[in-house]
Amino acid sequence: MAAETLLREVEEKRKKALEELEADFATKSDEIRKRAENEKLRIQENAKRQATELSQRERIRIDGASKLQAKKLIFDATEKMLENNVAILRQELSDYAASKEYPTLLTKLVDYASKRLRGEIRVTCRQVDATALKKTGVEVAASNLNSIGGFRAERKDGTLELDLTFEEILRGREEEVRGSILSGE
Repeated sequence: MAAETLLREVEEKRKKALEELEADFATKSDEIRKRAENEKLRIQENAKRQATELSQRERIRIDGASKLQAKKLIFDATEKMLENNVAILRQELSDYAASKEYPTLLTKLVDYASKRLRGEIRVTCRQVDATALKKTGVEVAASNLNSIGGFRAERKDGTLELDLTFEEILRGREEEVRGSILSGE
């Protein structure tokens, strides 16, 4: 009987040890499962946050690129419009240079050049303007100027020059002309 009692005690100790091990295993399994679930949730939240940040950065980049492209298109269209309007203005100046009023302007330009250069002047002009300029009493040094209209003047002593061609006047006032075109005046 002592052997049976001993065997029963050993069996009970073994059962208790097994139950404790199973309880410990279940507890640790639950802890590991909870940790794994928490880690999974943390990884998912982190991935969502990173994906949101990345998509926002990409959206901002795309918006910025789109706005830049739109500004470039507007700028290009504005430049094209300005070029077209300047071309129209050049044509208007060319038409004016062929008008009856143009010789009166040449006379005023001769007076202006004489005052600015402070002395007697000579001019280089277009072939078609030579006769009208000679009528003003100014010396025509050359009549081979390639210009829409106007002339280049210099003092007879050659010390000062003044370019009064339509192209130079337009170039000198280009910003003002562009501003006027853009404002619709």
